This record gives sequence, structure tokens and C-alpha cells, in this order.
Amino acid sequence: MRIAHTAVAQFLSTLRELDADPDALVHGDRLSAACVRVLPVDEATLALSMPGNRWEVLGAAGDTAARLADAEAATGEGPGPDAHTTGAPIRVRDFGSAVAEGRWPLLAHWDRLPEAIGSICSIPLRLGAIRVGFLDLVGADRVIREVEAYTDALQVADMIATLLLAAVTPPANSGWDSTGTALGAWWEQPLSAREIHQATGMVAVQLNSTAAVAYARLVGHAFATGRTLSETAAAVVARRLRFPADYDSGSGAPEH
Repeated sequence: MRIAHTAVAQFLSTLRELDADPDALVHGDRLSAACVRVLPVDEATLALSMPGNRWEVLGAAGDTAARLADAEAATGEGPGPDAHTTGAPIRVRDFGSAVAEGRWPLLAHWDRLPEAIGSICSIPLRLGAIRVGFLDLVGADRVIREVEAYTDALQVADMIATLLLAAVTPPANSGWDSTGTALGAWWEQPLSAREIHQATGMVAVQLNSTAAVAYARLVGHAFATGRTLSETAAAVVARRLRFPADYDSGSGAPEH
């Protein structure tokens, strides 16, 4: 793989530095952290498209970005899902104003949505016609305003998509590609994602329903209680929250 673009070279170099740190952030968090170090943005997050119209937050650098991604994953609305659907970057100079104007009505009612987000640039993670998710860049004034910074962000997003897709089919007998970046770990799920999968399965059993219905009930409960999807899933896994089959509202019930 020939690395010609300066931002991409810096991004890969930063990933190797983070990978060498025994206390480094893991998986998608590391990719997000590298974005923040290389690009002129405040925070970043990655989300992957999953079967059943679901989203999975792969990682984040910054609390605001993490909460935004959680809200986008739960509601399916926002600049990130829009970027994935259209296959084109979505640049929002004032996220609060866009939400207030009704651009994403369901997202506007998400209680855990950060109050002051500001500018966002959401870039689809794609390789050709293959779209795997999106990269949200928060505090992205310069990326929106400056051509060079915008081009750098697109190049970095393309590299992330390449790394993610390459991790699905790593080269035989090698954990490293020609970029010098270890493959495989990027695709590994963070704890919150694993808990969401586990909780979806548990709720499906409790409701005797499909995984899609169970996931919708998890999202509905998170929406109704103002908790994040990750917090709701953790409560189900810890058996502090269950969804009895005869419970006909959108909320779950505490387990006693």
C-alpha cells in the first residue's frame, strides 16, 4: 500500500505510536484518538452499519462525540447516518441550530444529546461502493472551512475504511500490512457493543421475539428513561432490568 498523503502518513504513524503504548486506548477508541491528533478537530467517533438497520459505535475520543454517536446509533438519525445513506460527507456548521430547525426530529428528543456540540463533519467510511459506517468529527470548524483540512479528513476516513475492511480478510500468516499497522484488532468490538449484542439476545428470549424487535425495545427504553443505549444494555446484562413478555409498554421493568 503506497502512502503518499501527508495526513494519512501522520495518521498511520500516530496509530503505531498508540499501539506501542501498553496503556493505549483500544480498538475504535485508538482510531478516533488518532483522528483527533492528526486532524484539526476536538473530538471524533466511529460507528459501523449493522444488519437490521442497527448501528454499532466502534469507538470515540471525547465524551461529547461518544454521546452523539450513542444518540445516532439509538435513533438512526443524525449527520453520521445521513453521510452513510447518501455516501457523501455532511458538513454542519451549527449542530444545535440544525436540530432546533427539525432536521433530525427523533434525535432532537433524545434526552442525552449533548447541549453544545457546535460544528460537525460526518464522513462515510467506504471503499468504492462498499459502505461500512461513518466517521463523526466534532468541533470541525477548520475541516468545514478549509479545503486542505477537509481533504485531509477525507483521506484519513478512506484509510480507516481500508483498515476496517482489510481486517475482515487479513493477509495469510501476517498480522501486519504494508502500512506497518496491525490488522485485526480494529474490528474487535468494544465492551459496550458486546453488551448491546448480549442484551439484545437476552431481551429477545424474554419477549420471545426477533432480535430486531428486542433491539427496538432496548432503544425505546433508553429513549423513555433518558439513559444511553450502552447503559440500558449494561443494566439488562447485569440483570437489573428485564423485559417481561406481558409488559406491553415501551419500557422494561426492574428485576426483583
